[in-house]
Amino acid sequence: MNRDMRIKIGQRLVVGFDGLEVPPEYVELVKKYKVGNALLFRRNVKSYAQLKALCASLRELILRETGHEPFIMIDEECGSVSRLAGIAAETPCALAIGATGNPENAKKIGRLIGEELRAVGINLNLAPVMDCLTHPGTALGNRCFSSQPEKVAEYGVAYIQGLQETGVFACAKHFFGLGDSAVDSHLGLPILNKSAEEIEGCELVSFRAAINAGIKGVMSAHLVCPAFEPERIPGTVSRRIMTGLLCDRLGFRGISLTDGMEMNAVMDLYGIEEGTRMALAAGVDMALICHSEEQATSASEHIYRAIENGQMDLDEIEAHYAHIVDMKKALPLRDGDEAEFGSAAQKVLAKDIMREAVQVVHAPLGQPLPTVDEAAVFLGVSSKAGSFASDEVPLDAAAICAEAFHGQRIGLEEALPDGTKTAVVFLNKHPDNEKALTAARRLTEQGIQTIAINMNVPLCAEGLPDAAWQIAAWQYDRLAVDAVMKALGR
Repeated sequence: MNRDMRIKIGQRLVVGFDGLEVPPEYVELVKKYKVGNALLFRRNVKSYAQLKALCASLRELILRETGHEPFIMIDEECGSVSRLAGIAAETPCALAIGATGNPENAKKIGRLIGEELRAVGINLNLAPVMDCLTHPGTALGNRCFSSQPEKVAEYGVAYIQGLQETGVFACAKHFFGLGDSAVDSHLGLPILNKSAEEIEGCELVSFRAAINAGIKGVMSAHLVCPAFEPERIPGTVSRRIMTGLLCDRLGFRGISLTDGMEMNAVMDLYGIEEGTRMALAAGVDMALICHSEEQATSASEHIYRAIENGQMDLDEIEAHYAHIVDMKKALPLRDGDEAEFGSAAQKVLAKDIMREAVQVVHAPLGQPLPTVDEAAVFLGVSSKAGSFASDEVPLDAAAICAEAFHGQRIGLEEALPDGTKTAVVFLNKHPDNEKALTAARRLTEQGIQTIAINMNVPLCAEGLPDAAWQIAAWQYDRLAVDAVMKALGR
């Protein structure tokens, strides 16, 4: 395959790697296969200086080998899906932002994240999530702004505007909606069994709004939807969906990307090589191969063979290449400033929005929260990643609050100390969450004033007794725990 064609195919690939520096294997991959874009994860992040140097190295390598600026991408949504967690400002999750009732907060968080990404040299953010949280058990959980399509559209567009005002491209995902399925596409193949009319009135509302707002990117969902794809193949590899629906009907003119091609939803059906070829043939601009230079190599070779065998349309290859190069001309060539990365002002902004989000959602007979002091006990589940995409850090909110209030941390089935009047129970997506709910029920039956803190989606609090106070905190991290303590009077 000649160099010119390698560059054209390489522009359509986005490849991730392990390590805090560009590894030799990745350098060789770019040199040989002219891969034009990079994807970063938490495994690539240690500090501001390290990440900025890594992005500069990637840009220099790819520009030298391909003649074009790279898209350097990351999943920096907000909340638990944060590849920069630990070195940047912690932010409220989408569901928490939606709970504030103020879409301006979504715009502020989008701008904050855009400033931080620009400061290190990242130019495309794989966010926001524009799925509608219509299935209570969806793996997306608190990554969605709302269960109401119009609200998802309003808050998602605000986030997009804030992010793209900084010069960083936004990418709406997952087209056209994983929020109605409990199947995680990392593990299996979700199926959306809705009519076209139902989808038009729900899933497509937010994506249409994002497209009309000028979003630069859209990511596919590995999702089967018989209403739009009667052959029952995943949307990622469906020309009816990725070209016919997204581009022709909805008028999207930006960059379309696949979700990770290593996910079981496509790997189990096609493998990485044929899945990638099918996605590109379906009209997707770029395929994401997140974890392996070896898989990127085999996918590239498979695509070359398909071209030689006449399985790929050469005019379409030319058109996608020209489109990608044209989109890259809008990228900012100057990075932002270190002062815009995890600044004190950014952290205060995020903290204030999180405090707005933490709310009492149920009070028995409208009574105020009981006093929480050294006589209170604290119990519940620890943090646990709610999905494969999550970057949550292990945390025990009950222990943190017990120390802050000088109370006692007890086990879920442990007897109460004598004289206990108030208990605070933490809930989350966790194998032991049912035990925490049982503990809350037992405590209220014993006449203990019980405050249940839901650190995730509403589903986690189902089955709580009416006699318990309920506080919604939306996410399980230190930002939310601090806001909870503020709500409890700390």
